Amino acid sequence: MPQRTIFILEDSEQRIRNFRVAVGSLGPEFRLRLWFDAPSMIEECLTELPECCLISLDHDLSPMPGATRDPGTGLDVAEFLARQPPVCPVIIHTSHTERRWSMHNELRFGKWNSEIVPPTGEHWIRDSWLPRVRALVLQ
Repeated sequence: MPQRTIFILEDSEQRIRNFRVAVGSLGPEFRLRLWFDAPSMIEECLTELPECCLISLDHDLSPMPGATRDPGTGLDVAEFLARQPPVCPVIIHTSHTERRWSMHNELRFGKWNSEIVPPTGEHWIRDSWLPRVRALVLQ
């Protein structure tokens, strides 16, 4: 069975650990491709986009230790994706209310299927994000 890749833009170590567990629970055919900053994701994701089955974006990004450039935002990635042909659904998982709608609108105008899963509660990745992912990629 071919690999199915889930792209995630995230900078929180705790969330990253939880996303790894969640994606691992989907089965061996799924792999996680993770970015900590928007410029790197924009530069690198285009070649792998055809294998992508889902993208999940945070908005507010803090520089990682040792980073030498601005991490950008999830809106930067949403604007980039909106200029590409849609290939998969996108989940916006940011707590930044205003920017989540900006991201959603950019993607919607680009004809991408975009959904919002706000990070609410301690186990939101397991309890809200993962069920939504299952519904979108295991159809």
